[in-house]
Amino acid sequence: MSDQQAADLIDEGEKSGIYTLTRSSGGSATIDNVVPQGEEPEVITAAFGQGPPDDTVDFRIIGVVTDSINDALQEAGYTDLGALSEADIDDLTHLTSTLTESRAEAIVAEAKQHVPVGHTLAERAASYYAQRSNPASGVGEARVTDLTNITETVGEPRYLSKGWDAGDERGMYVSDVGRNTTKPVPTGLHILDNPDYPGVPKAETHPDASYDALPVGEDGAVIPPAVPIDPRLQLPLDELIAKKLARGLVPIRVVGPRGSGKNYLIKYLCHKTNRGYQSIDVDRATEPEDLFGPLVPDGDVIIPRNGAVKQGLINGDTIVINEFPVMQAGAAIALHRLLNEGTLLVKSHGELVEPHPSARLIITMNPPTREYRDSEPMNSATRGRFRSFEQPYIQDIDEEVETLYPQVNGDTEVVDRTTLKRIVRFAHKTRENENWPTLSTRNLTILCEHIEDGASPKAATKNELWAVAEPNQYPEDAHETLNDIL
Repeated sequence: MSDQQAADLIDEGEKSGIYTLTRSSGGSATIDNVVPQGEEPEVITAAFGQGPPDDTVDFRIIGVVTDSINDALQEAGYTDLGALSEADIDDLTHLTSTLTESRAEAIVAEAKQHVPVGHTLAERAASYYAQRSNPASGVGEARVTDLTNITETVGEPRYLSKGWDAGDERGMYVSDVGRNTTKPVPTGLHILDNPDYPGVPKAETHPDASYDALPVGEDGAVIPPAVPIDPRLQLPLDELIAKKLARGLVPIRVVGPRGSGKNYLIKYLCHKTNRGYQSIDVDRATEPEDLFGPLVPDGDVIIPRNGAVKQGLINGDTIVINEFPVMQAGAAIALHRLLNEGTLLVKSHGELVEPHPSARLIITMNPPTREYRDSEPMNSATRGRFRSFEQPYIQDIDEEVETLYPQVNGDTEVVDRTTLKRIVRFAHKTRENENWPTLSTRNLTILCEHIEDGASPKAATKNELWAVAEPNQYPEDAHETLNDIL
């Protein structure tokens, strides 16, 4: 082939993540970290002829498999990576003198990473489809819930139903994650006694779980968030928010960059305390009737119809209003009485609503930085009514790795800890350089999803950089640092 064909082929392979390149000071390229993908390129076939068919899987793509172990596995009857991923550890141990139990465990774990993900995705989709099917017909169907028809209220505080003292720690949220792992802190936020209340965030293993369910770890418990420390108050954020929620209908404002886990933390607190979680996204067109409900005709009379905020207050939900500052001033001001006195005056309805005693209100917003230049500044009169906290990205690399690892891996290891730590380290570099696209914790979960789909870690990282880049940012500026880390 010509020099140009070879150069184009090398560049194409690097861009698609089939391999990575290292370059000498003279500019010559050396291929390393080869991860073959797809069919052999036509230019190779044209130059060297069609390669002989080979139905034997080369298990040496697994890091710990040597030539002798590869031969032994094939002689033992393992014909593909799927069969190897389901192998019994005892059956593999001692197939050769170097195949120890720990090495056998590593082989089975890595083999699972190489099994095509399509079958797993099909099983997940089938499970979700079954959950959303009509029990009588077995046919999938949409579900439309009229919020005004949900008149069930949240449960009672557990200390009441159990006959405990109100200060009994068994009946309250105890912060035992992040910095408080070794020395748990009781917060006073009571746990309610009805975990089956419709609004309580569900674990992904729950029969009524949906795509927004909370992930669980190997022990079956919901994976806790990586809890950052508020940079000024110097206390863990879950502890701070829980203590404010324990004070009653005290309005809370959480400020943090996109994908830093604001909503996940609140959902986690609601899950742990069996509280209804009502998330509402607002925009510039949001008006008071969108929050509280319009007036609608009913025969010859006009009657009020409850909106999400009003109904949530009646039912005792924890209401989270996202991107609060972008609302019209009139919509925000309509909440002032609720923020000040804990009662909601709906002028158009002619109603004064005294919320359920378990009702809570939290707003979230992005920080007023260049990256979020489209965000509106918050009215100072409204801002002063909130207890405000900052939720930054996780500052500690190891802590973010330990939080992400169970979320992105589940039953099968998609990304090993070493690779994940390198990805997280690079993400922290993007958060420190305002000229680069920023990779949030949420972006890292998407990035690992691409790896599960078959992309190499470096290709997945480059794709996510491109996906989040602002018009004035160039992802390629970060590639040199990425090559050094990953």
